[in-house]
Amino acid sequence: MGFFDHVGAVIAAATAPGGDLPVGRQTVGGVDYTVFAAAPPSLRDMFGFMLQHGDLPFIVENETALSFKETYIAAARFAHGLGELGVKKGDRVAICMRNRSQWIIGFIGALMAGAVATPLNSWWGTEEIAYSLKDSGAKVVLADQRRFACILPLLETLDLTVILCGAEAPANNSRVLNYEALMAARAETAPPAIAIAPEDDATLMYTSGSTGHPKGAVSTNRAVITGILGYALIGAALQSYRGLTPKEGDAQAAVLQTIPLFHVTGCVVIFLVSIVAARKIVLMRKWDIDEAMRLIEKERITGLTGVPTMTADLMNAPNRDDYDLSSLTDMGSGGAARPADHVEPLYNMLEAAQPLAGYGLTETNGIGTFIAGDDYRKRPSGIGRPVHPIVELEIRAEDGTIVPTGERGEICIKSAANIRGYWNQPEATAQTFKDGWMYTGDVGILDEDGCLYIVDRLKDIIIRGGENIATLEVEATIAAHPDVLEVAVFGIPHARLGEEVVAIMYTRKNSKLDAQKLCADLAPHLAAYKIPTLMKFQSEALPRIASGKIAKKALREAMIA
Repeated sequence: MGFFDHVGAVIAAATAPGGDLPVGRQTVGGVDYTVFAAAPPSLRDMFGFMLQHGDLPFIVENETALSFKETYIAAARFAHGLGELGVKKGDRVAICMRNRSQWIIGFIGALMAGAVATPLNSWWGTEEIAYSLKDSGAKVVLADQRRFACILPLLETLDLTVILCGAEAPANNSRVLNYEALMAARAETAPPAIAIAPEDDATLMYTSGSTGHPKGAVSTNRAVITGILGYALIGAALQSYRGLTPKEGDAQAAVLQTIPLFHVTGCVVIFLVSIVAARKIVLMRKWDIDEAMRLIEKERITGLTGVPTMTADLMNAPNRDDYDLSSLTDMGSGGAARPADHVEPLYNMLEAAQPLAGYGLTETNGIGTFIAGDDYRKRPSGIGRPVHPIVELEIRAEDGTIVPTGERGEICIKSAANIRGYWNQPEATAQTFKDGWMYTGDVGILDEDGCLYIVDRLKDIIIRGGENIATLEVEATIAAHPDVLEVAVFGIPHARLGEEVVAIMYTRKNSKLDAQKLCADLAPHLAAYKIPTLMKFQSEALPRIASGKIAKKALREAMIA
């Protein structure tokens, strides 16, 4: 039996009446969905699994381990600390830092307090952070020292309390508190007694789309839990496909947390699924292939999930044989499409490790389609079948009708894991979500076996190293430069990062603007990953199509050529 058929049979058995995770139909927000019938009502309830896992290691950071129980207690204390700061149910608590144990404790603690956990991109600069803090109305932000430098100037205009990690808080600012001092003052071991329902808001995650500013994607407790349990089902089915039956005494599964926790893959697919799976998380703050191989050997890592760049680096590492990587079984790809020509070499690279891939979005809590095993080898360009019965997927034409098999159309996803909408953006919500279906903006094809292929993008975004970049935002920032009259920004293929950012500019007569100066001028306004790596300056206007819009497609094709 092939991968798709085997996994489908395992999931069907698990979700049937009397199975481990039975499902049923339920109307949520006026839409009929397939839901997990016995799911915990809230993430706070789901965190109770951590006490069952007890003294098993949960977070490893810089050679120091925290157990599941220790993390749970720390999060409960953080939740009570938030309550003393006036945080109430539904308030937003932002987290702005690189991968650290405090990020995880703060996230769990915020949800235990009934707040809405609001992760911010740690690559952002002051202007981007300011927008998200103002847009979300966050009451508290948990930050490390580097991000605090961006946040400090904002305290003059925002009603905000900062909890600072890894550094002493300024003595002359009562709105900046020290994380260690906050935690040391607490002795609670259980979260606050707050009623949290499945449809209460849980997370607010910012995602770049085709608009200039990122949109806040709001998920309920039910939506996040559906994504978590869906991926837990996939994991169990994958183990079954490989003929592995978990038994007492087995070594604990361990995953290398290379993707930032503020990404849906890093947060839901890796971190939160690990709570259900009793899996150890080994944190990396910055990707480094030598450090990754050292940690795989030392911590007996079983799973490496990252953007395709990371598994490609592993595949191409000249010193790979210097490390014992025999514990590795899964090499997942998330955040961007893996090049088809990487798949077979990855299968042949290590004896036990196999590549796998999935397709999901922030708006679907990371769940959508999944592929591995023999079907991935047969279809290296494919991105998998939908995770039935949790995920419904259709390819639709512009008029909303379903297109025939093998024809192009927009990928549409319906699932109880979908977000409830965009924060304070009812028009964007109405455009993207229709009758429970999310219109992804990605163009795809379903083959005769129901496998999805992504072939194009309707949204004007670039995906560089797993980061979504809105071309409109970059264009607006460059267009504000006094030497720039017109600009077109687009992505072109890049062997390692997937895409790189290109800007073509029509500049003022006698302008001395060059790439070095433009990079320096953009740095205060854009995160480094958004700044174009290829720039072209010209003295004539950019070409246009009949509608008067800049002929971006032709410019892109010419640049690729």
